[in-house]
Amino acid sequence: MRAKAIWRSVLRTWVAVLIIVASAYVVFCALVASDKEAILYPNHGRERAAGRLPPAGVEAWWRELPGGEGRVEAWWIPAPGASAERPAPVVMYFHGNAELIDDNLDVARLWNGLGASVLLCEHVGYGRSAGRPSLAADMDNAAAWFDILVERPEVRRDAVVAHGFSLGGSFAAQLAARRPVAGLILEGTFSSLPSMARRMRVWIYLPRERMDTAAVLRALDPAVPVLITHGRSDVVIPVDEGRRLAAARPGARYVEGDFPHVPWAQNEPDHALLREFLAKVLATAEAETVTP
Repeated sequence: MRAKAIWRSVLRTWVAVLIIVASAYVVFCALVASDKEAILYPNHGRERAAGRLPPAGVEAWWRELPGGEGRVEAWWIPAPGASAERPAPVVMYFHGNAELIDDNLDVARLWNGLGASVLLCEHVGYGRSAGRPSLAADMDNAAAWFDILVERPEVRRDAVVAHGFSLGGSFAAQLAARRPVAGLILEGTFSSLPSMARRMRVWIYLPRERMDTAAVLRALDPAVPVLITHGRSDVVIPVDEGRRLAAARPGARYVEGDFPHVPWAQNEPDHALLREFLAKVLATAEAETVTP
């Protein structure tokens, strides 16, 4: 009887310990969930952007946020010769979480050289833009800019490409889920937030926004061209995330190489990937135009 009493006491102790550990872990997951915006948006760059004006050839666009929160910015860099008579394809570019639109003029000039206009979309609450950074706000922001773009006469509404790097890739993908983009480029992007959370040992994912890029790729119209790049030396978003995206979209062009957390397609010496991708987007748009 004494032995049974000892075992019951030991069992009760272990159960109590497990309950405490489990409760502490749930609290940890809840804290991560409540602070997800701070984790995803670590550097808003407001001080760095203050007072800066767009350079020559770049037009600052502003859009009013709902609820009177202020305005959010985007930079418009049209392709040479783009006009109502000669509308050009457009690339909507979404940068990573520690950047600003100011840092991405090179990718805009690159696309310009390939014949595409570019809209550099700022995160809500970043740089000179008002509002509080959040996933929901940025998803709505992307869709709103798309709607503005396709009403402009110098834009080919059948050739709007969503291009994103790192966190920006998830917004490009979510835009593709909400609007009829003509192409999607994901560079160094995660497959979903729950997948990244598991890398932080957060196995109980509580937030509503899952940013499930892999699910978007599985559901996306098969005719939409997709390009995915990821570096095997990426320590920010491991290459397994890129491989999951490629597996979710067997028909995508997937490029993996010995490079770190960088948008490889725009750093490639001859930019062949982007050149070929734009040609495919335009060919697909032309094919759909002539299809009865």
